[in-house]
Amino acid sequence: MSEHDGERAKLSSNKRDHVEAMMLTLRELRELTDRGYRVQRDARGLNDKDMAALGYLSQQWKDQRTVSPRDIAANLGLTSATTTAIIDRLEAEGYLQRRRDTLDRRVVHLTPAPAMEDWVRQHPVESLRASLVDAATHLDCEEARIVQGYFSTVLENIRQRLT
Repeated sequence: MSEHDGERAKLSSNKRDHVEAMMLTLRELRELTDRGYRVQRDARGLNDKDMAALGYLSQQWKDQRTVSPRDIAANLGLTSATTTAIIDRLEAEGYLQRRRDTLDRRVVHLTPAPAMEDWVRQHPVESLRASLVDAATHLDCEEARIVQGYFSTVLENIRQRLT
């Protein structure tokens, strides 16, 4: 074995160690986010479908979109009856309000209610986002470019695996 081969093997071993450390860090990140999700869900007396509906609603409202019960059913793959039960619970708990369309009274739009702001603020994804922003502010431009490249590659890889 040449000196060059030994250096390459050492580099590969070193790289494997870094990759393993990255995977452990990402796993811990996911575990903490999952735990935060469960804590918030349980503390609020919600179930996973309620949380999924709130997540969908918060994103739609953030993007300034109007949302109807039919939108929730279609995007979450729920029946009309299940969607109605979820909306009833979320309305009773103060997360949303039903509003009739001014032109067509048969159409119902869902709008955020006060408890929704609190839910968004305390959601684990918001905590993750804030932590990512805090950490990113300490990166120089080259480090940020490398991290962005890594995340872009991971996302593209996931998209390809899902198709």
